[in-house]
Amino acid sequence: MPSRIKTISDTQIDTLLSHCYCTWHRAILAILADTGLRVSELVSLLQQDLWIAKAPTLELDVPGAITKTRSPRSIPLTLRASDAIRDLRAALWPPIPGPYPAWAFPAKNPYHHKTTRTIQRIVHKYGLISLNTTLTPHMLRHTFATRLMRKTNIRVVQQLLGHKSLSSTQIYTHPNTQDLKQAIATLES
Repeated sequence: MPSRIKTISDTQIDTLLSHCYCTWHRAILAILADTGLRVSELVSLLQQDLWIAKAPTLELDVPGAITKTRSPRSIPLTLRASDAIRDLRAALWPPIPGPYPAWAFPAKNPYHHKTTRTIQRIVHKYGLISLNTTLTPHMLRHTFATRLMRKTNIRVVQQLLGHKSLSSTQIYTHPNTQDLKQAIATLES
């Protein structure tokens, strides 16, 4: 029997974010929860991937060069993710760009971005503080996919997650008790 995917609820996402008093930590959690990015994709983003002219982009164009499958994809941003990007810009990005890459999540040395391990530690920390549970960036990706599966078709979820194979996305199709009840309720309408 395959292992059960660990996800958190919408209420738990809200609780998680409400415990983040560090602006850029909150941005990390909100972007991961509302885009389904892999942690390696998140740390590889440039400021220009998140910000166009004077506002957050409406759609995150994930460059193929940073994706696992080497295929670019676009992810429309939620209002929560856009707000997090706006806060991230104010808190973490220098007002005047330097001669180094403009990482969305720069390290102390601006020539480097934050590491995936740093992001994992941040997610883990807030999982313990807010939910008293072990939380990983990949669990936020699973949560994003599971939330989508309840609202749209599997092909849309496949594209948003950047899966080449539909079978990779099918792991999110396991119905829960609420799904079963809704299916039966549609018979009565």
